[in-house]
Amino acid sequence: MKTLLLTNDDGYLAEGIRYLKEHLSSRYDVYIAAPDRERSGISLSISINHPMRIKQVNERVFVIDGTPTDCINIALQKIMPHWPDFIISGMNHGENLCEDVLFSGTVAGAYTGSLYGVPSMAVSIIDAKDGRGYDFADAARVTESIIEKLLPLKNSNVVYNLNIPTPNNGKILATSLGLKRYKPSLVERIDPRGQPYFWIGTGNPSSDGDEGSDLWAISRGNISLSVLKYDLNDPAELKKLAEIIEK
Repeated sequence: MKTLLLTNDDGYLAEGIRYLKEHLSSRYDVYIAAPDRERSGISLSISINHPMRIKQVNERVFVIDGTPTDCINIALQKIMPHWPDFIISGMNHGENLCEDVLFSGTVAGAYTGSLYGVPSMAVSIIDAKDGRGYDFADAARVTESIIEKLLPLKNSNVVYNLNIPTPNNGKILATSLGLKRYKPSLVERIDPRGQPYFWIGTGNPSSDGDEGSDLWAISRGNISLSVLKYDLNDPAELKKLAEIIEK
């Protein structure tokens, strides 16, 4: 039986990760190593200024007072009896499209798995705009169908990013990332001692989703599956820079 490792950034009690475990356990040996509380927007942060503890709450469920990246590091080095065949980070309560992937703790959990050479995928569910919320059961079924296709590839050189709208038309599209431009809202308030404090929100980002992008696919009720490769090099600009330096 293949082994799956689950993590998330919404905490081990989140519905998304619970639905995934319950649904996937019928076909896979499923472990959870997840944060003790919500860690959204934390990206690839690791805990270096305080020690972390592991609490086992079930036979294959482990809670860690750290980030999603911490959870994968600890799971692979200290918890798992052997390395998993596949890592799933999520399912996140909310979309991870476009530039979201740079901030997302969910995507970071999957990326950390790929650094160890384990095929990994981030999964996010998008709530219905009519107030019906999330269809976690449907999203779990979609996730399982995609895992069946990805497992034989054994591809750890990329990170898969899956976004499932509620509702959706059942069609899965391979997509590129669209564009978002964030201008975070900043709210200043005064605490009871008269000192200012600040809350940062996402604001209302502008977006651009050309045909074939994740934004374009989601806006039409499709399921979006993107492939991320963290190569931040720009060969053309590097060549220009070298030419300038050499002058």
